[in-house]
Amino acid sequence: MTENTATRALEEITSPETMEHIHALLADLLAECPIDDMDAMQFELAMAEIGANVVEHADNGGALTLRLELEVSPDRIEARYSDDGNPARIDLDAVRLPDGLAERGRGLAIAINVLDELAYRRADGRNHWRLVRNRSA
Repeated sequence: MTENTATRALEEITSPETMEHIHALLADLLAECPIDDMDAMQFELAMAEIGANVVEHADNGGALTLRLELEVSPDRIEARYSDDGNPARIDLDAVRLPDGLAERGRGLAIAINVLDELAYRRADGRNHWRLVRNRSA
């Protein structure tokens, strides 16, 4: 961690309050390291979409162990989710927005559109998501 970098972490068994805890963790970090409003809003949107997908789908809605690490540095804001749920069966290169009448299926496409990097991998029996948004100059 450099002088101009701030971090926060959360680890918990998922519950109905998990998304609230995720938003609070980001708010706490941004209170210490304010960033451009558009960067903050779009990053929070992507972080919420991926977090909600993990909570809802990684263990078919059942409780799982979730870890979230957040980092703000001079050039970017980054989130790293890891969980012990089922593997995500997703090809990020194939993700597209669904048609306008679809009630679901927009989260990953939205996240891809507002982030500079979205990566997923499965390793050591865990799902790992990395979200990066470069900060505006």
